[in-house]
Amino acid sequence: MNLLSSLTGEFRDPARESAFQAERLPEYSRHARLLFQLSALLNCLFLLSDWRFAGTPHFWIAVPARICVILWSLFCLSLCRRMTSFSAVERICFAWQVVTAVGVAFLVSSRSDIAVFVLVMLPLVFYLVVPTSFRGNVGGGLGCGVLLLIGYLAPAPLSPTMPGMMMAVLMLHCGMWIAIARNNRLQRQEWMAGRLARAAQDALADSRDTLERMFMAVPLPLLVTRRDGSVVRMNRAAADSYMSGQDVSLDNVNRTYVDLPTRDELLDRLQRGETIDSFECRLRRGDGAIRNALLSSRPIVIDGESCFVTSVVDITERKEAERHLEQLAMSDALTGLANRAHFMAAVTQATTALGERMPLSAVLLIDLDEFKRVNDTAGHDAGDALLCAVAGRLRHALRPGDLVARMGGDEFAVLLTRLPGADALQPILTRISEHLHAPLSYRGRPIESRVSIGVALFPDHGDDGAALIKHADIALYHAKNSGRGRATLFGPELLDSWEREAAMLDRARHILANERPVPWYQPKVALDTGALQGFEALFRCPTGMGDIIMPGDISVAFEHPELGPAITAQMVDGIVTDCRRWRDAGLSFGHIAFNVSGADLNDDAFADRLLERLEQAGLPPSMIELEVTESVFLGRNADRVGRILQRLSETGVAIALDDFGTGYASLSHLKQFPIDVIKIDQRFVRDLETDPDDAAIVRTVLNLAYSLGIRTVAEGVENQQQLDYLRAGGCHFGQGFHFGAAMPAVDVEAWLRADAGARSMT
Repeated sequence: MNLLSSLTGEFRDPARESAFQAERLPEYSRHARLLFQLSALLNCLFLLSDWRFAGTPHFWIAVPARICVILWSLFCLSLCRRMTSFSAVERICFAWQVVTAVGVAFLVSSRSDIAVFVLVMLPLVFYLVVPTSFRGNVGGGLGCGVLLLIGYLAPAPLSPTMPGMMMAVLMLHCGMWIAIARNNRLQRQEWMAGRLARAAQDALADSRDTLERMFMAVPLPLLVTRRDGSVVRMNRAAADSYMSGQDVSLDNVNRTYVDLPTRDELLDRLQRGETIDSFECRLRRGDGAIRNALLSSRPIVIDGESCFVTSVVDITERKEAERHLEQLAMSDALTGLANRAHFMAAVTQATTALGERMPLSAVLLIDLDEFKRVNDTAGHDAGDALLCAVAGRLRHALRPGDLVARMGGDEFAVLLTRLPGADALQPILTRISEHLHAPLSYRGRPIESRVSIGVALFPDHGDDGAALIKHADIALYHAKNSGRGRATLFGPELLDSWEREAAMLDRARHILANERPVPWYQPKVALDTGALQGFEALFRCPTGMGDIIMPGDISVAFEHPELGPAITAQMVDGIVTDCRRWRDAGLSFGHIAFNVSGADLNDDAFADRLLERLEQAGLPPSMIELEVTESVFLGRNADRVGRILQRLSETGVAIALDDFGTGYASLSHLKQFPIDVIKIDQRFVRDLETDPDDAAIVRTVLNLAYSLGIRTVAEGVENQQQLDYLRAGGCHFGQGFHFGAAMPAVDVEAWLRADAGARSMT
C-alpha cells in the first residue's frame, strides 16, 4: 500500500504525518525565523528603492505598504519563541503570509517592471520557503497570487496583457503544486529511509552476537579472507573440513589450491570485482586429501578493510557419481563395449584431430546374420550370450587401442586407427572373421555365429564421421545382399547402386501414397488348342503425367519388408475386383497368375489374408495362381515359405515356379515344395530357334516337367517358329507378344467379349 498521498505527497496516516512534523519542528522554526529576518531586511532595502516614486501618486501607496510589511515581519519574528508545535509555526507563518500578500498587492499596482517580477517571485517564496503543510503552501501561494494579480490589474485602464498574465500565473501555480507535492514526497521518503536505516543499525548492533553464533553454526564452510588470501575468520565447519584435526593452521587460502592456474583465475576475477558463483576447483585439506569444491564469493568490508566472504561446497562425491554416470552413458550395459554415442564421438575426434597429418583409419560396421532366428529359436538369453561372445571375440581379434562399440541390437562397430596402409586392413578383417565365425555353444546347444562387415576408409571414403558411417553402412548393405558372411569395402560403385535403390524405394513410397498401382493382364494360351487359359497380372502404375511406371522402375521395392507387401496388397485388391466384375458379366477368363516376393511369403498371415479376400469376393481359390521365383526357397525362411505354399496349394491355389533355371534353386525344390507349374524364362525362349544351347535347355526343362507331371509355361513367345518348337516339345502354355501384350482391365474385358463372340461363331 502507498503510504503517501499522490496529491499532496504527505502521509495518509495523520499520526505518521504528525510524527514527521514533530521531528522536523526545530528545522521548521529555524526556517521561519530566518524567513522573517530576511523579509524585514529585504523590504527595508526595497523601501529605499521606493523613493523613486516620490512625487507620484503611487508613492503614498508604496511607502506605507512597505513599512507595514517590515513591521509585520518584525512582529512575527518576535513570536518565534512561541513556536512549540508545528501548528503554531503554521499559524504564525500563515498570518505573515496574509499581511505580506496584502501589502505587496498594493505595491505591484504600480505595474512597473519590478512589479511583474514580484508578481512571480512572491508566490514562489510562499510555495517553496514558508515551512507549512501542503494546504498552507498551496493556500498561501494561491492566495498571494490572486491578491497580487488583483493589485496588478486593478488600476484602470486594464492592461491588454491581462489574459496572458492570468494564464501565466495559472501555469506557475500548477507547476508549483506539482513541485510542492514532489518535494513533500521526497522529504518523507528520505525521512522513512532514515528511520529504517537507524532501525537497521540498531537491529544490527543488537544482533551482532546472534550473527556471530549463526556464522559459527552454519554447516557450510565459510571463510573471510583479505585480498592477499590471508584468513580473517572461518567458521567451525571450515576448520573441521580443511584442518581435519591436524596440527596445522590455515592462515592463507592460496596454499590450499591444487591447481595454480585455477587459483590465479579466481584471484584475478575477484580483483576485478566480479561476483563468483559455483567456481569449481580442487582444494587440499590439512591431512593432504584433495577434494573437489564449488566456491561462491562476495566482497564485504570489515572494519574499513576490503575482504571476501567465501562459501565452500564439497562436491567430491558428486564428481565421482558424475564420472560413473558418464561412463555408464558412454558404455553398452550388456557387453561393456562403447555405445553409439561414444563411438560417434571417437570417430569425430579421429577425423578432426590431426587433419591431413592423420594416418589411415577405418570404420567397420558389423552385423550378425540371422540374429533374429537365434532369438526366436534359442531364446533371448541365447541371443544375449551371442552378443557378449561377439564382443569378447572382437576385443581379442583387434589391436590395443582399436575401439569396439555396440551400436544397438545386433550391430557392432570398430574404429581402426594408425593403419600403415590399405593393405594392413585385410589381415585384420581375416582375423575378425575367423574369430567371429568360430562355433559357439550355449548350454550345450550349438549357435551359429556369422557376420557381415562393411568397411569405409578415412580419408579415402569420407572426410568426416557422418560420411564414414554412411559409407560403411552402404558397404554393409551390399555385403548382406551379396550372400552375407563376408566383408565388403566401400567404393563409388556401391554408392551409385545404393542411391539407385534408394531412389527406387522413394519412388515406390510416392506411388503408394499418391498413385494407384493397377494390374495389367497378359494372356496365356494353350499351345495345343490355342484357347485362352488365363492371364498373368503384371504391375503397372499410370501417373498423372501420362507415363506408366513399370516393375523395373521400382524392382527393389518388391523385396522390401514393408513396401513389397503393400504393393502386393493393392495388386490383389485390383485383381479380385476385376475378376469379380468379369465373372458378374459372364466372361470366362480362366485363372489369374501374379507374382509374390519373399517379403510377402515371410508373413505367416499372407495366406489367410489372400484366402479371406477371395472368399469376400465369392471367388474360388482355384482361380488364382501364385508365381514365385527360385530365390524364395533359399535362406533360413525356406520352411516358413513351404508351409505357406502348402496351405495355399491345399485350398486349390496353383503354385508356379517363375524364371526357372536362372537362379540358384536345386532340383530337389521341385519335389520338396508344391510346384504345379514351371515357367521357362524368356531368355531361353528368345533365341531357341538359333541358339542350340537355349534349345537344349528348353528341351531339358520340358522333359523334366513331363517326367514330374508338372505343367509348363513358356514366356516371351514372339513368333510362329518359337511356338512350333514349344508345341512340338510338349509345352502346355505360352505367353508373349505373339499372343498379346499386357493390357489394362478395360481392354481385357473387350478382348474377352471378342474372344467369346469368335468362339460362338465357330
